[in-house]
Amino acid sequence: MKKKWSVGKILTQVFLLFWLFMCMFPLYWMITMSLKDTSEIFGPNPVGLPTQWLWGNYANAWGSGGRISNYMVNSVIDTFVSLAFTSLLGFMCAYGLLRMKWKGQKVVYTYILLGMMIPMHAALYPLTEILMTLTKTHWALIIPYVAFNIPITILILSGFITNIPYEMEEAACIDGSGIYRTAFTIILPMMVPALITAAIFVFLQVWNELLLASLFTTDSVRTLTVGIKQMSGQYQTDYGSMGAGLVIATLPTLVLYMCMSSQVQKSLIAGAVKG
Repeated sequence: MKKKWSVGKILTQVFLLFWLFMCMFPLYWMITMSLKDTSEIFGPNPVGLPTQWLWGNYANAWGSGGRISNYMVNSVIDTFVSLAFTSLLGFMCAYGLLRMKWKGQKVVYTYILLGMMIPMHAALYPLTEILMTLTKTHWALIIPYVAFNIPITILILSGFITNIPYEMEEAACIDGSGIYRTAFTIILPMMVPALITAAIFVFLQVWNELLLASLFTTDSVRTLTVGIKQMSGQYQTDYGSMGAGLVIATLPTLVLYMCMSSQVQKSLIAGAVKG
């Protein structure tokens, strides 16, 4: 049976192809930019394929000139330590706020979620007073990253944890399980899809963050975003090496998306379905 194509379907497909092109073009431009020299980037061939494929831009960005390797290590440390603390504290807070009954429970839950309404810029002055003594350590970024991402983590986890039947905890209590054992051996394994979803959102925010990383880090603990920014010189900039640094910084995000996109979709659907 032949498929009938209406005008609406054809227009939809054309729009989707156009949108795909618009989304993929920046990635294509960044990759081709990383393989050109500055004269070609700003010359007659800004968007075409390189006339000479300068793979040396990656070597220059990674080690000798850009020090991207050092900044990559710092970003990995900050991101994964932040993810670990945010996931652990977010799960414990969500469990205590939504599965335990105590006075003022809803007020505290609402108060924590209001943290999502506070822009990072509004907290710069108090953060400066608190974190300036930690600028030579990774904690100068890990602490605010965890604090700013706990509310969104709790919000994501709350959609899942409320769908878990209370009978499971009651059965565990009858069998002699304490509250910590119940939370970490029964509830936590069931929350893995939700934790993965929250971790992806937190990863994207922490990995690409620039403002706090610019203010509260010294050269020894600078992250990828700040390192790439510093590759722009006052009088001369090697845009080919900068493009290579951007590609290196983007790869983890692309790999994470390709590996976890289906998991995120399933998790969001599971969290939206009641009963």
